[in-house]
Amino acid sequence: MTTPTTSAPAPGAPATRPEAIDLADVQANIVRGYSARQARHFALAVGDPANAARFLRALLPDAPGDGMRVTTAATWDVKPPYCLNIGLTFAGVQALGVPPSVAALFPPRFQQGPTAPADTVTSLGDTGASAPDHWTLGGPKNPVVHLLVSLYVHDTHPGRLEAYSNELRALFKRHALTELSHHDAVALPDGKVHFGYHDGIAQPRIKGVPGKALADLQPECEPGEFLLGRDYVNQYLGNFLGDLPPALGDNGSYGAFRVLKQDVEAFEVFIHRTGARFQMDPELVAAKLMGRWRSGAPLVLSPTSAHPSPPIAHGQINAFDYAPTAAHPAYYDDREGLRCPIGSHVRRLNPRGSRVMGKPYSRRIIRRAMPYGPGYRHGHDDPAVERGLVGYFVCGDLEMQYEFMVGTWANLDIATAGIRGTRDPIIGAQPDEGGKYTIRTNDTRDPVSVSDLPRLVTTRGALYCFLPGIGGLRFLASLAP
Repeated sequence: MTTPTTSAPAPGAPATRPEAIDLADVQANIVRGYSARQARHFALAVGDPANAARFLRALLPDAPGDGMRVTTAATWDVKPPYCLNIGLTFAGVQALGVPPSVAALFPPRFQQGPTAPADTVTSLGDTGASAPDHWTLGGPKNPVVHLLVSLYVHDTHPGRLEAYSNELRALFKRHALTELSHHDAVALPDGKVHFGYHDGIAQPRIKGVPGKALADLQPECEPGEFLLGRDYVNQYLGNFLGDLPPALGDNGSYGAFRVLKQDVEAFEVFIHRTGARFQMDPELVAAKLMGRWRSGAPLVLSPTSAHPSPPIAHGQINAFDYAPTAAHPAYYDDREGLRCPIGSHVRRLNPRGSRVMGKPYSRRIIRRAMPYGPGYRHGHDDPAVERGLVGYFVCGDLEMQYEFMVGTWANLDIATAGIRGTRDPIIGAQPDEGGKYTIRTNDTRDPVSVSDLPRLVTTRGALYCFLPGIGGLRFLASLAP
């Protein structure tokens, strides 16, 4: 288990009482979602530090005049027509002229980025076709990215995205920023991703952050799991700010930005082939891989139907666990994975009340990613068309949260009993000969074991970004005369 490297109170010392979140100091779409229909992420290079700092100054919420502004997480009466976020790579921190003595205080994994060290790259599955040499963003064969400006638009009309993009591009030009690439995303109908699953169901609930009142057997997360500084407390009774100056780090977060190609054709072929081989409905095979039906209904609550009768209320669709807990001692016991396979995607990456490698309800991340590319049409698809998922995986510590989840829980078989010799069936880096996976059926077929699971997700690009709070952006903007 990775040990925390951030500051923590002495053993036995009482935890510091966390401050209330100043949502107006937090960039929007980090702890509080925006629910966009379109997005465009601009990868930028800094021409000179002073101009780049003035660019940040022009986008501060309290900047004079009209024009676009960084959006905050403050509550609104009317939803803003757009949401604008700014992230910096470590190269961007340096390019903006942050003093080297301050830049050196950032965590080592943020400084190294997603292409080093080699053992971490391998553990994340970024090998073969997913290796950094093949990336279109962030790899060694691409220009160095300093800033990632993310524009989210709720309007479905493409003209609205273009109008805001043109305004931003005028700002880029005015401040000597070079647009290296842009990466678009468009929400699919019915809130689904390309594999056909209903998306965005199990985001963490964070204390002090407004949101829909959905039933969830998991406790609320402390703000310190995702936000730095301000006396927030993380699950280790420490704070992920480390030694960064509060003026720069307070209310900031880190994000692993990933471009992930999804092989929908291979997915559909696999679930139908496996279904025919074992006399199973292909939709049940898909549910057993994910841990939820493509409708979003969890297998624990609905083991035999994607659309149970009576239906699961929308507010109850996340109210489940995999075994009884101290808080819910009478809950259904699925420790053997008869309903939801132990190795399924949602169970690996969110074990809920299970004590997987130490702590229950731990290693949470926030996913702010959307589909890219056109929807898949079986029998009418062009193999050259690329589709997948693009966006941020937000956390307070890249190594302890994001990298641990992917490197250990998704791509290793040591986290818990029942997954020996397997990897995550959806995002796992399956071997070239095909991956193994086990489905419990509790009948004469039990267990159903496959060994031809293809790799379904390929990394096409990655950046590690620091997402400053508004105060942090103001600190960076002050570096310009």
